Amino acid sequence: MSILLLLLGPGSLKRERWLFLALGLLLSATGGAVALRSPDDLTLAVLEAAGWIAVASGIARLAFLALEIERKLWGPLVQGLVRIALGIAIADFAPESDQALPGLLGVAMLVNGFYQGASASVIRYPRWGWFLASGLAHVGFGGLLLFRWRQAATWAVPLFLGGAIAILGLATLRTALRVGRFLREENAGPAEEAVRYYLEFHVPRRFTEKYVSAAPAKDDDATRPHEDLLVHVWTPTAIAEAEGGAGLVSRYVAARDRQGGFAVGHAALQMAPDVYISHCDGNPDAFTGADEVWQTLRSRDNHGVFNESFEEEVAHYPMPTATLLFRKFRADQLRVFWRRYRIVTDYNFTNRNCSVAVSMALEAALVGSLAGSRSPLGILSLLTRSELWIAHFIRWKAREMVWTPGMMLDYARALARLVEGR
Repeated sequence: MSILLLLLGPGSLKRERWLFLALGLLLSATGGAVALRSPDDLTLAVLEAAGWIAVASGIARLAFLALEIERKLWGPLVQGLVRIALGIAIADFAPESDQALPGLLGVAMLVNGFYQGASASVIRYPRWGWFLASGLAHVGFGGLLLFRWRQAATWAVPLFLGGAIAILGLATLRTALRVGRFLREENAGPAEEAVRYYLEFHVPRRFTEKYVSAAPAKDDDATRPHEDLLVHVWTPTAIAEAEGGAGLVSRYVAARDRQGGFAVGHAALQMAPDVYISHCDGNPDAFTGADEVWQTLRSRDNHGVFNESFEEEVAHYPMPTATLLFRKFRADQLRVFWRRYRIVTDYNFTNRNCSVAVSMALEAALVGSLAGSRSPLGILSLLTRSELWIAHFIRWKAREMVWTPGMMLDYARALARLVEGR
């Protein structure tokens, strides 16, 4: 939901805040009822509802294809047919789904719990203790569902599904209640308003209070000509110039170079002629050995530097692994955000690294980029796009733990398909 509101822009909140308030109350009440009621036949009802929702989503996907809202034929066609088939299978064979779903849910919770707990204990990102506890809780519940799944089948699905619906409702309700304060504040220019909306509704307050200036200098030339927005990403294997295929660790975390050091990749954002965002650790020895890597992984602020240009970058690095191009963005919003962000130079490997700077700058530039899709039909079309949910999942996991260049590359690709239509 957050990535959709970001791309729709603050105008969607101005006009529809009461709708969001009502939706939050409805979701919270529904989720609580599903989670707390005696679930004799509730599990089957929930599964049937989920199945028919999947069918409706598939039909909507095919409908948008027929209306030529989607230009690429095969992708939407296959996705729509798969959703319809899976939805009918779940709805028509709810008792069988009732027996299998808790076991599958248990496996998913175990995998997520081990991953979250291990990453929290090693990297120690902000509030890592809470994430470690959450990972252990996932492992406990996952084991219960996996090894006692037949006994858990009658309550597990309603409890977890109802809890998820209630949490979504509370988050929506909180957003709706905060809108009033946002709208009562003095209005600035459209670019300043969009960036303020982004920082207030889509960035944790602890981050903005510590790392983003509240009083940027005035830019009298925010509307000057500009070129396309480019996102450059160097994966760890590209910087390390490692031979062989890239595994998950070397693709998303770090790779070892020929000298025995470690490379973690890099990300930068460019909008010629005046914006180049490349945030680096000011300590050149941060990843020269295992001991330095271990210390750098722990969340702490260091002196950081901003590289001045892409030419300076490629003088020390190889050419980027990939470069993503955006044309549908707001240059004035990007400039306003960059003026506020660059005042603080602190670098934190887990909380304010190169990928954090690029992801935030890209999001600030894309606020309101899909404002033309505010109609119910347009929003429904966006909700059926797999790229929206891919971007949402990547953003959720990255902000929950740590942004890396590999995740930034996947995120930028999903947003490019969603915003640019390619």
